[in-house]
Amino acid sequence: MPILKMIQILAGAACLVAGTTATAASNPPLVISYFVPRDREPIAGYVDRLDRVMTEVQRFYAEGMQAAGYGPLSFTLERDAEGRLVVHRVEGKLPLRDYGRDDSGKVRDEVAAALQARGASLHHRTLVIFQVLLEWRNGTAIEVGPYVGGGDHLGGTAWVYDDALLEPRRLSSRDPGGYYGKPCSVGEFNSHYIGGVAHELGHALGLPHVAGPKSERRHSLMGDGNHTYGEDLRGEGSGTYLHPASAMLLARCRPFAGVLEDGDRAPDCELQDLDARFDLGQLQLRGRLEASPPAFGVVAYNDPTAIPGDYEATGWTAAVDSNGRFNLVIGGLEPGSYELRLQVCHTNGASTRFAFLYHVNSQGTPDLSPFSPVRLILTQAGKAFAQGKRRQTLELLNRIEKEASVFPDLSRKARHLRSLLEPRTLIHPAAVPPSQKEVAVSDLEFSAASVGWGRPLRDQVWVEGGNPCFLEVGGRFFERGLYAHAPSSYGFAVGQKWKRLAAKYGLQDGHAGSVVLVVRGDGRELFRSERITNHNVQRLELDIGKVANLELAVEDAGDSSHSDWGVWLDPTLER
Repeated sequence: MPILKMIQILAGAACLVAGTTATAASNPPLVISYFVPRDREPIAGYVDRLDRVMTEVQRFYAEGMQAAGYGPLSFTLERDAEGRLVVHRVEGKLPLRDYGRDDSGKVRDEVAAALQARGASLHHRTLVIFQVLLEWRNGTAIEVGPYVGGGDHLGGTAWVYDDALLEPRRLSSRDPGGYYGKPCSVGEFNSHYIGGVAHELGHALGLPHVAGPKSERRHSLMGDGNHTYGEDLRGEGSGTYLHPASAMLLARCRPFAGVLEDGDRAPDCELQDLDARFDLGQLQLRGRLEASPPAFGVVAYNDPTAIPGDYEATGWTAAVDSNGRFNLVIGGLEPGSYELRLQVCHTNGASTRFAFLYHVNSQGTPDLSPFSPVRLILTQAGKAFAQGKRRQTLELLNRIEKEASVFPDLSRKARHLRSLLEPRTLIHPAAVPPSQKEVAVSDLEFSAASVGWGRPLRDQVWVEGGNPCFLEVGGRFFERGLYAHAPSSYGFAVGQKWKRLAAKYGLQDGHAGSVVLVVRGDGRELFRSERITNHNVQRLELDIGKVANLELAVEDAGDSSHSDWGVWLDPTLER
């Protein structure tokens, strides 16, 4: 799945002004834009300053790729005939106050429309938008606009800030005058915001968060290294490095690798012969991949489930040999529960993923049962089911039921998958007999349904890569629910026949996006969740006695829809 789906270009483009120009026909992989709200002016000297900023970030990535063994590989910067960085200036249609932290789509729409009017497409291109949306008030720098990034190996977007203080030459400065959460030096200001450019660009290139081991004194760029970038120049810390997990993904990313053969081809991958062992304090995973296009590497993200978000996920890498075999060694295990996400790196730049939930006991010993080969058979069955291969699905389920007596949870999932193979009769929500006091929402007809990726699904999620079709949040399996990748909407004509909506909700396991879940009745908002980035199960109960048309929606939390696998769990209408 593309990590950042292209936002549709709006008609009525904003005005495009050339800070530096180039022919649209060149279509380089990396595009630099400069976004100025209607009531602001460009900051003096921005083209030359941004040239220095992007050249510094380019250097950082090249050194990181070299250290990881890929050579001094980095992105290319587009320059004009005089050697200056090409920066596409866009004058916004609205004043600064009308661009908020959640308005990434609004800003990108205006930039995309402006570039489209010039004849430049953003298809399979990575866009960096420097925004004049950092406002100073009485010595305090306030982040007004979006500050995020999202994308994949083919294209994406980073939303970052420009400011008169933004200057790589001043990373070593201890002079006062900066601000980040509190007054700081000019050098520290640049650490946060140049580090922020490098970090959000990483997301635009398809990099997830990843932290290094505790033995590494430096900070991983895609962990919290955006805040420590360049601090070593001031003698204030060990600085920032590019994690080998990030380097492995970048090696087959279009702005680094150039044209990718079959880059937009969806990969296919099966994990075979998995063997898990614990030795000398390390979890060792050996296995074989049947992958098309071929796999060249595997990244493991070991993410403690007790900590919200994925910033604490430590990364580990392994090469894949010509026979598809790999040997992953994962260290630093501490007591607690974890989600281990395996990201298989294919030669065309695309990825497939497998996720395992496991526990490490108080003695530091992991439970290896979640890595049992029987569980892989269930994954294969889910894949066969998603491909409409009924006979193969049943054969695999029969194998599971013969072997899964030791794993009751597998038997339950196998029974559920078997039930999904059978046709079901749906009922209109207003036609449920009055004597029936509750009904599962997934048994009801939709008046409308749409999702941001895949298709609307009942009691299952969309299957891609190595992820299963089961609704799971926080390690809990739910037989009932709705797949709701953002942006999504499910409508039900309840006809004022029901008193309450009771539901659980959350972010599907194996995905590290951010979502907001919303319930509307007759167009009026009845409920809006907090921004969800963890895998905790949430609950709600709402009075819908006067509602004729009910809507369950999921929004992308304003930072792109990358990995935003929202799910509704056990939603039920009650009398």
